[in-house]
Amino acid sequence: AVVSTQSTGDTIAVMTEMDTPIGYTIGNSLETIESLECLKGRGPADLELLAAVQGGILLHRSGIAPSQAEAEAMILKSFRDGSAFEKFAEMLGNQGVSTETIGKLRQGDYGEVFKSAKHVETVEAARGGYVEAVDAMTLGRISVIIGCGRQLPSDVIDMPVGIKLRKTKGDKVSSGDALAEIHHNGRLTEEMKLQIKEAFKIGDQHCPIERIKGVVLVRQPTLSFAEYKNGAS
Repeated sequence: AVVSTQSTGDTIAVMTEMDTPIGYTIGNSLETIESLECLKGRGPADLELLAAVQGGILLHRSGIAPSQAEAEAMILKSFRDGSAFEKFAEMLGNQGVSTETIGKLRQGDYGEVFKSAKHVETVEAARGGYVEAVDAMTLGRISVIIGCGRQLPSDVIDMPVGIKLRKTKGDKVSSGDALAEIHHNGRLTEEMKLQIKEAFKIGDQHCPIERIKGVVLVRQPTLSFAEYKNGAS
């Protein structure tokens, strides 16, 4: 807010639902692969939406797109036609990444570029119904413990480890369905597996993710996402 009031333009913040993990992956290599898939038009819907909305704000506010809706459409088109990935590939090449590696990423041969964890274990649903909530805080905390992040400055990040969601908020599940895969290198405990399983609240209500909650324009009223997209200011 301080920066906004001292500048000549508005400051815009997108309010998002962060109780549930974005997309289906948690972890360095896993998230990178998911992001690459998003650039190719094969990403999770909520991740695509976030990229389109936030990138669309930049395109619209800079005058490149005449409206927020058209700006988002431009970004989604770049995912679908492959131009988003090709621009990223160009950036990689400019930073010295070999054409061989870029080619593997383009083809989706991720196993030849990223290391894999030694172990992959799953947790399953104890009952059928709908996933009503996924506790992102619990999953994030356990991900750090198994090596995704640092608890101390001296900790070494274990790039391939993490959690891949097989189900997320709003998904229908049957008893025994896999809820998540845990990719680890030996630091996962049975207690952690239980906590991961309990992070998925399964009930009878269908509660889809509402990833975009609203858009905040400093110096102006808070808008709902629909109001912002329809051009309110």
